[in-house]
Amino acid sequence: MKQKSIAIFILVVLISITVACSNEDSPDGLSNGREMQSNQSADTLYQQPPPSHKQDDEQELTDTVIPGETPDISDTPEATPSPTPEAVHTPEQDSGRIVIAIDPGHQRRGNYTQERIGPGTTQTKPMVSSGTSGVATKVPEYELTLEISLQLRDELIARGYEVFMIRESHDVNISNRTRAEMAAEAGANIFIRIHANGSDDSSANGILTISPTFHTPFIPDLYSRCNMLAQCVLDEMIEATGAKNRGIWETDSMTGINWSTIPVTIVELGFMTNPAEDRLMQTPEYQQKLVEGIANGIDLFFIVDVVVD
Repeated sequence: MKQKSIAIFILVVLISITVACSNEDSPDGLSNGREMQSNQSADTLYQQPPPSHKQDDEQELTDTVIPGETPDISDTPEATPSPTPEAVHTPEQDSGRIVIAIDPGHQRRGNYTQERIGPGTTQTKPMVSSGTSGVATKVPEYELTLEISLQLRDELIARGYEVFMIRESHDVNISNRTRAEMAAEAGANIFIRIHANGSDDSSANGILTISPTFHTPFIPDLYSRCNMLAQCVLDEMIEATGAKNRGIWETDSMTGINWSTIPVTIVELGFMTNPAEDRLMQTPEYQQKLVEGIANGIDLFFIVDVVVD
């Protein structure tokens, strides 16, 4: 307990330093994306690349923007699919309890209709993809993310939280923007998006979380809390699993983050393109560690959030 208190105190100090020193690089050599000009438009900020030493590691991320392949839809109405009614839980809004929205990334069939990546921009990308798959196990990412998310739901409920599930089936058609809107409409306090990573480099491994940048044009008022949520979850997952810490990737290219109106982070569980890590993520023992790490990070966030606030 004493060690936990010390860890929380240190984390609060580090977060304060991170927010104050907006031009410093984050630990482990990861760029925090703050060197960008504050007067840049949303249409140029969207194409921010991942840190250079991870250039190939993010290619399978759902929301990665490919510059030059996003048409201008300023005069085109968006086609946002309706969520499947049976795919969600509706929490009791008068319970007074903390509500966690969980988004199991992807779905069985992708929807490549274009949607805007955030408010105030004409840049677009596909609504949602089916994700990557395990190079060794052949398990699709959408199956792994739902499996982990359902376990996380049960763990969080056992800890006293209310949980809102974006989907509980693979056969849905829910865009990334809609997922963010569903989380907010459910009255959730935070939004946890579960994904798995992929890379052309089969040796790439480890866990990372994703946050908007310090200069995000989409949700500037949420940057500090999103970054803190990403840090808390990342730290606790690394402690629980012993996986390689790949840090926080700050980017403004994630549609499901840009449209969120509550603190949000994407959790990249590990690399399905790494045979060993792919197999590891299919073992019950490691899945339990992943779930406990995320849940511990959520617990820590609400402790730190009160202290900082």
